[in-house]
Amino acid sequence: MKSMVDLSHAFLKPVLHSQAICVDATLGQGKDTEFFLSQNVRRVYGFEIQKDVYVKTKQKIQNEKAALYCIGHEHMAEIIHESVDVIIFNFGYFPSGNHALTTHVDTSVQAIQQGLSLLKIKGRMALVLYPHEEGKKEALQIETYLKSCKNLQIHKVQNFMVENCPYLLLIEKRR
Repeated sequence: MKSMVDLSHAFLKPVLHSQAICVDATLGQGKDTEFFLSQNVRRVYGFEIQKDVYVKTKQKIQNEKAALYCIGHEHMAEIIHESVDVIIFNFGYFPSGNHALTTHVDTSVQAIQQGLSLLKIKGRMALVLYPHEEGKKEALQIETYLKSCKNLQIHKVQNFMVENCPYLLLIEKRR
């Protein structure tokens, strides 16, 4: 069975094209950015708050199509001034980094709000949520916020047989 990240890539792939603008809202090691670049998109914006992780990833991804920033994803609307085709978030903490440094409810919901305003009609957003202690609160707030949104189609994908495992929210903007 595919991982949640692989499933998110499969969901996003149909809207990727040579002029696509993509956002990797939680850059980490750059796996999502590398996926977007492998699809020959026009531009990828990446955001990472941990300076050491950002520096390593920026050194690894030497591509003029990648605009990478050492800033929180809640600042994406300050940086991005064009419509976006695809956005991905992997909430939580950097697995091989400091687990005390996690995404936070307030900035995560703010980033999703900004992302949805930047997203084109028929654009797609994938949210990968992890059930660590802070992540459970974050996931609940994100789901509560999304339930209040209109003009979105949202699917939840999770392993039926395993408690407290990562899951996906797959979003397509309708209008």
